[in-house]
Amino acid sequence: MLTRSAQLNLSNWRKPPFSRWAFHHVREIIPSQSIDRGENVSELPNLIDGEISQMTFAGPDACDWSLAQWQDASTTDALLVAHRGNLVHEWYADESVEINPHIVFSVSKSITATLAGVMVEQGLIDPSATLTDIIAELVNSGFSGASLQQLLDMVVNIDFEEDYEATSGKFVEYRTATAWHPCGLDDIDINLHDFLRSLKPGKGQHGRVFDYKSPNSDLLGWVLERAGAENLASLLSEYLWQPMGAEADAYITVDRKGAARSAGGICVLPRDLLRFGEMMRNGGFANGQQVVPGSWVKDCSEGGDREAWLRSPSSEKFPGGKYRNQWYQSGNRHQAMLAIGIHSQWIYIDPVAEVTIVKLSAQDDPLNPQLGPLNLQVFESICDAV
Repeated sequence: MLTRSAQLNLSNWRKPPFSRWAFHHVREIIPSQSIDRGENVSELPNLIDGEISQMTFAGPDACDWSLAQWQDASTTDALLVAHRGNLVHEWYADESVEINPHIVFSVSKSITATLAGVMVEQGLIDPSATLTDIIAELVNSGFSGASLQQLLDMVVNIDFEEDYEATSGKFVEYRTATAWHPCGLDDIDINLHDFLRSLKPGKGQHGRVFDYKSPNSDLLGWVLERAGAENLASLLSEYLWQPMGAEADAYITVDRKGAARSAGGICVLPRDLLRFGEMMRNGGFANGQQVVPGSWVKDCSEGGDREAWLRSPSSEKFPGGKYRNQWYQSGNRHQAMLAIGIHSQWIYIDPVAEVTIVKLSAQDDPLNPQLGPLNLQVFESICDAV
C-alpha cells in the first residue's frame, strides 16, 4: 500500500499508483471544510453472515467470477450492503479505508441535491426560481435564463465539455479553479465562482436535453450557500449529517477562496454513506425522524423529463430510466435509484429487495465502459441473493 511520498502532488493524485492512498486522504492534498456529525449516532445493526462473499456471477470473459475478482478488477476500496436496515456485508481493502472518509466524486452531486430538497421544504429556495434571481452575478453567463429545477436536472445548456482525460483546455481550467489541479504563481487567484460566471451559453436551449456537466452541480452548491447564508459544509452538517446520525465527520474540498466543490469533493466514511443511502431508501426517514421530505425522495425516484433524457446519448446507459434532482433512475425491473461517481463510486438503492449497496473504489480510469454494466449486474445479483 502506497503511503505519502514526495512524488504525490496535485498533478497525479487521481492517477495510479497514488490514487489508492489519495482517495481516502484527500484533505491532506486539497483544502477542505468539515461536515460535522452530531452527538446522536444512528444504529447500523450488524447481521453479517458471509453469504455475499461466496457469490459468483458471469464475468465479461463468459467465465464465472468471484466477488473478489470483480472487486479487484475495479480496484474496490469498500463494499457495504444493507438489507432492511441491517448491515449484511462489510468489506474493506484495508483498515485505513474503514476509518478514513473516502472521496465519492459525483455521488457528491446527489448528496448536495438532497440538501436542496430539505432547503426547499424549509422555504429557503424555490425550484422554479431563475438562477439569476438567486445569484445576480450570473446575468451575463451561460446560466442566464435557466431555472433552479433545470440546474438540478442537468438540462442547462452551457458551452462546456465533460472530458475527464483532458490535458488542456476548459476542463483543465475548471479543475484548476476548484484547486484540484496545480496553478502558476500568477494564477493563484483563479477560483470556482469566477470560472462559473465565465461560462458561455451553448448552442441549444435550456430544458430540452439532459447534458451532464459538473459545473451545474458546483453552481448548485453556490446557490445553496447564497440561499442558506452559510457555507455548504455547515448546511450539510445542519440539515443532513447531524439529523441522520452520522458516526464521523465528513468533509468537502474547497477552492483557494473557500468555495465548495459540490460536484465531486465530498469525502465520507463508508458506513455513513450507507446510512445516507438507507435514509433515501426509507423515504428520507432516518435516526427516528424525517430528515429529507418524502415528497422530494419520491420525486428523485419517479419524477423527471423522460423526453429530455431520451434526447441525450447518456440514455443508452439506462434506456428505461431518467435523471431527476441529480439522481439516476435505472428503469430496471426493481426501479433502482443510483448515485454514481467516476473511478467507480456508487450508491445503489433497490426499493423492492429493500437493499442499499455502497461501493467505493480507486479504479484506474475515470470511466470504464466494460465495468459499468458489470457493476450493475453484480448489484442486481446481490439484491436477488439477499
